[in-house]
Amino acid sequence: MSLTLTGIGVTSGIALGRVHRLTPGELTLPEYHLDADAVEAETERMRQAVQRGDRFLSGVLERVGGSGNETARELLEAHRLILQDPMLIEAARERIRDQQINAEWALALQGESLQEEFRRLDDEYLALRREDLEQVVSLIQRELAEQPSALFSTQVPHRLDDTILVAAELAPADLTILSQRRVAGLITEHGGPWSHSAILARSLEIPMVLGVHHALELLEEGELVVLDGHYGAVLVRPDENLQRHYSDKQAASLRHRNELKRYLAQPSRTHDGRSFHLFGNAELPIEFENCLEAGVTGIGLMRTEYLFLDDQIPDEDAQYRAYCNALRAMAGRPVTIRTLDAGGDKLPDALALTRGPNPALGLRGLRLSLSVTDLFREQLRAILRASVEGPVRILLPMLTTTAEIAQARQLIAECREELRAEGLTIDPELPVGGMIETPAAALDVQAMARELDFLSIGTNDLIQYVLAIDRQDELVSYLYDPTHPGLLELLARTVEAGRHQGIEVTVCGELAGDERAARMLLGLGVTHFSMPPAQVAGVKKSLIEAGYEHCREIVERYRKDRRGTDDLLEALRHSGNGR
Repeated sequence: MSLTLTGIGVTSGIALGRVHRLTPGELTLPEYHLDADAVEAETERMRQAVQRGDRFLSGVLERVGGSGNETARELLEAHRLILQDPMLIEAARERIRDQQINAEWALALQGESLQEEFRRLDDEYLALRREDLEQVVSLIQRELAEQPSALFSTQVPHRLDDTILVAAELAPADLTILSQRRVAGLITEHGGPWSHSAILARSLEIPMVLGVHHALELLEEGELVVLDGHYGAVLVRPDENLQRHYSDKQAASLRHRNELKRYLAQPSRTHDGRSFHLFGNAELPIEFENCLEAGVTGIGLMRTEYLFLDDQIPDEDAQYRAYCNALRAMAGRPVTIRTLDAGGDKLPDALALTRGPNPALGLRGLRLSLSVTDLFREQLRAILRASVEGPVRILLPMLTTTAEIAQARQLIAECREELRAEGLTIDPELPVGGMIETPAAALDVQAMARELDFLSIGTNDLIQYVLAIDRQDELVSYLYDPTHPGLLELLARTVEAGRHQGIEVTVCGELAGDERAARMLLGLGVTHFSMPPAQVAGVKKSLIEAGYEHCREIVERYRKDRRGTDDLLEALRHSGNGR
């Protein structure tokens, strides 16, 4: 009988293979007091364990060197830096001397102490790296227990083709080794979508599902599984039909990806000569790398919520560094930074008191920022300071009234003057745009456009509010319709407002990354699209092969006739080559 396990999908790929369970033995960590004359020998044992751990990481780094994977290199270098950090290693050695306890015990105590303290320390670098700390402590403990991490290399086969590796968790160094052995897919019991292992898996394009509870108990060595990274599903013992279905799907996906890549180098023009611009949505370093590889014009949507998801809200300097890194990564291409879009389904723990009875309709997006102006000012100052590193634009989310724009612009002006008074150089013409994602903003978009330098349409929220549905709710998901006449009227109104005011209108919601919906947007007059980098090639192919005039005629006819969704999308699908 087949079985389905669920977790969090990290990558959208599919993998079929046989299970290999990785169950390293539990470490025995003795705790004992030392005689006074044994203390120095124990500190030396600690030093040697750290040295061996560093050699292990150096060896993995050398193997990564030729691969060109910057994300893997950065993560491994971060672990080496922690390994050299006196707050961990020297402090543990001091515990050995002061408390006369063995190395394993001293390291465990120091590691636990740092884990507790990091949340309160005013050190963003360390606060953001608790996961790394845990992995580095484990690395040294294995060396002390004479079960070194280097043994990992001997615990997994040299060739992992057609193998789905299952583990409790994996460190970046482990993932690097597994990648080199061509592992087909990964399942872990623990980990979150923003863990370094997850980021590295995305970078290496290894299908991975994490957070699969009791996977090591439920999956047997050698049994066949299908791993669907898109849905975060693990199908155990699939029957022949299911195997064939996923094999075909996997092969088709590979052929499609290879075919699409050839469009990336082509000019961004429709079949009948209409130019368009493709931007990337990004927030993490690896996504900026992927955007560059996809050849985007710039970043149309840089989300900043990930900076605020920890218990500790990042200060101005921490945000400044993140924005500078993004601008440097894009090397002169414009980056549109969306101010904190918290609330709704995502809210930093530190702002939990602002949660109302209905978060989707409550204090969220710009509303939230304007209610905590000290926090908002820090973010605005950080963005303004970073503007010397490259072209940057501020994007205000969740607009409802023009009064909100005026208030935000006033704060931006005040921050600009503060920074000038402090003698800092900033971009004096930094554009300020707004997201049209509420019906109120779309209906009043002419007035909004007069107050803004550019518009951005957030189709995900706009559809939700226009149709009054939560598409995650299965009971009403049948009403989800991205071509609903009411929605099209608001989109058309927004595009027209931008044209009338002479400002850019970008669509950055999911519709922009949908190959068929992109043609619908083109027909409405949209020429700026922003999407995840993995979707750039497909959308570019769709638009290059489309005829703008043909798309425009189809959409206009649909707006008059009000025919069904399938009719519109099907007609657009066949609008290639100017037919």
